[in-house]
This record gives sequence, C-alpha cells and structure tokens, in this order.
Amino acid sequence: MLNLDRILNQERLLREMTGLNRQAFNELLSQFADTYERTVFNSLANRKRAPGGGRKPTLRSIEEKLFYILLYCKFYPTYRNRVTDFDDQLMLVSAGLWNFYLDAA
Repeated sequence: MLNLDRILNQERLLREMTGLNRQAFNELLSQFADTYERTVFNSLANRKRAPGGGRKPTLRSIEEKLFYILLYCKFYPTYRNRVTDFDDQLMLVSAGLWNFYLDAA
C-alpha cells in the first residue's frame, strides 16, 4: 500500500507519482475541491433516499482523492500501451491472461 502522507510531503515523490510539483498540485487541489463539492451537493439534491448507506469511502480527504485520480491518469496509459505495442495475434497466443487482467482492472 502507498504511504500517502509520505508521498504528499516529499516533493520528489509527489512529482514522480503524479507528474506535478507541490505548487501545481495545490492549485489543482483548490479547483478540484470546489468542483467536487458542487458535484456532491448537486447529487444530494436529486436523491430519493437519505445519504449514509453503503460502504464508507476509503479515500477520505479531498487531497487523497485528487492524488489517486492523478496517479491513475499517469500510469493507466502505460499499461494499455504495453498491450497494444505487441502484435495482436502474438498477444492472444502468448499472453492472453495478461490482456484479461488489464481489461478487468
């Protein structure tokens, strides 16, 4: 598991994991927080049931949510490119399970 506090407090790790320095991350965080709050507020207005049911979120802070979105956007294309760089027939024969796991992720 990632030590998120360590990553968010060290400039080098934050840049390696998200591609952003601390200043850019903080600027994006303020915009993301406003948009996220508006989205949550708008979704609560259209609910038929009271909020609070279901599984509690694993990512509690807005900083954690933004970090994992940026992490996904940085690394997901890398995995998809590993699959598409190979010839399709060769991939199906030699590493069909690899493609299955990538599509399931």
